[in-house]
Amino acid sequence: MKTKAILSTIILATILAVGCNAEKKIETYSEIYSERPVTIYLAPINDKAERKVEKYPSDEAYNNELNTAKAYMYQTLASPLVKRGYYVIGPVASAHIAEVTNLTPKQLRNGDLKSFSNDYGIDAILIVTLHKWIDDNEKKTAYLEYQLRSTKSNTDMMHIWVMATKAVTTNLKGDPIKLKNDTKFAKRFDIDNGSAQRSFLLEKVNDYILRNLPTSSQRRQFEKDMYKASNPTYIKYLWMDGGADVQECSAEEYESQAFL
Repeated sequence: MKTKAILSTIILATILAVGCNAEKKIETYSEIYSERPVTIYLAPINDKAERKVEKYPSDEAYNNELNTAKAYMYQTLASPLVKRGYYVIGPVASAHIAEVTNLTPKQLRNGDLKSFSNDYGIDAILIVTLHKWIDDNEKKTAYLEYQLRSTKSNTDMMHIWVMATKAVTTNLKGDPIKLKNDTKFAKRFDIDNGSAQRSFLLEKVNDYILRNLPTSSQRRQFEKDMYKASNPTYIKYLWMDGGADVQECSAEEYESQAFL
């Protein structure tokens, strides 16, 4: 119990330290405050991770784990946005829009999005890219990029890179131990333990990144959020049993591990 209390204190101190040194939301999210978006479309997850299926197509179990985690991540993007007061396009309409527009991930990240505003009344598009997975017995790490783009000005309203890790407890032999929370999560969604660990991590990161956005302009808190601390652009997010340790990292550190 004493060890857990000390760990919680360290985690809280880290988060507070990050918050104290961060920019204010009025600076980080200046485009959101000027454009006041309300309606958000969730683009399909852009999966650029080196897939094991390319090297080991017979390893269906691992490939299914990755696909399940990606699908679960997409399903959990809406909740933190809705809690901030944004209107998120529903899954059926989103699937129709994706099929009709038929834009590549590169076009969504860099191209002209004004047709989404003109044709569907969408104010912003959230584009999430899964760059890479790294697995070993002690942790699962995902390299993610979150980009919220305006459909009126084509500017980035948010652009954040996250190195997200879930620590995996191991026994004396170095084999992973199935923790109670992971097992409950796997049973709840009828998935295997590896999928549960990845899905749980991605859901937690979605919540951490997106609940930091300014409250929707349709709510009174919109103006009050301006001077609260915002997330840094490059983040190391470590989930341990009982909480998250969040630290700022450099672009060089992220890119050297995600892209090299």
